[in-house]
Amino acid sequence: MKDDTLTGRQAPLPMGVAQLKPLPRPVSGETVQMLEQLLREAKAGRVTGLALVVLHADGRFDLSMRGDAILESNQMGVAGMLAALQKMALELH
Repeated sequence: MKDDTLTGRQAPLPMGVAQLKPLPRPVSGETVQMLEQLLREAKAGRVTGLALVVLHADGRFDLSMRGDAILESNQMGVAGMLAALQKMALELH
């Protein structure tokens, strides 16, 4: 039996109707520089753990912890860092 579904295709638009696509977001030079600096410091052994909040261009976000940030002995230190980050965010405007 033949499957007549049109996967990956879009119906043609009526005359005079244009499909708008969002403009690409510019690359954040600040973000790239910070990541490169953190990578250099991690490779040198000066950064041993991360607690990250990553904001994606589409509005999604990821939360993750790696390295020494997930050690039980660092729980309070990481909690303090995140509280300070929250304070920074709330004071932006």
